[in-house]
Amino acid sequence: MIRRELIASGLKISYLISSDFNSEKAIVFLPGWKSPVDLFCKIIGDIPNLIAINLPGWGGSETPKEEWGLSEYAKLVGDVLLKLDISNPVLIGHSVGGAIAVEYLSSCKPAKELILIGGAIIRERLGRSQRLFIASKVFRFLFPFVNKKMRQRLAGKSLSSDYLESGEMENIYKRLISEDRQEAYSKLNLPIVLIWGRDDDATPYNYAERLKTLNNQAVLEVISGSRHYCFLDEPEEFKKILFKHL
Repeated sequence: MIRRELIASGLKISYLISSDFNSEKAIVFLPGWKSPVDLFCKIIGDIPNLIAINLPGWGGSETPKEEWGLSEYAKLVGDVLLKLDISNPVLIGHSVGGAIAVEYLSSCKPAKELILIGGAIIRERLGRSQRLFIASKVFRFLFPFVNKKMRQRLAGKSLSSDYLESGEMENIYKRLISEDRQEAYSKLNLPIVLIWGRDDDATPYNYAERLKTLNNQAVLEVISGSRHYCFLDEPEEFKKILFKHL
């Protein structure tokens, strides 16, 4: 994979791209929160026509100056693809990268296929994400001058490590975990593959089952003994499933 940069939506964006890349056969990977694309590419290898985009705020890409949500990240993806002359890709999204992919597609952008790896599509008001959202506001209000290590001790398990490590992007993080995209997902009209770790504790397996019922084009593939980063936990099984659907 070759590391490159471009300017999109006014930000410097870092990405990895296959050495023999063909935009007409593009496979686009969008990573999860603060997850550099190197993790995914190291497992997958230099497969033909892959481009892996480091989203703004991590992996060497510039941090947005405003409080971005899914719509802004989706627009950024559209800008990157336009600059690279990619118009009808296979989209692969891990975690929040999956939610961004769904947001991108919901504005009638074309794609050959959508592959969600533990996709963070379901953000229920009374679910874990909303509890984290509320807890993050409470702890930030009560302990504005307390450092991250002390906040972790005070919060126990009520706050996720993602939030505590979000730093200057904490408001972006809180916005992202509050945005549910089940309705947009249910209206998608293209082949969908759900690849899920059976022991995923960030986007639980029952979410995958629900997503399968929400869209009759979805196929569910489960990897036993793996969690949210199933491609790291069981790389060979993951690659076998992924390549079957590409």
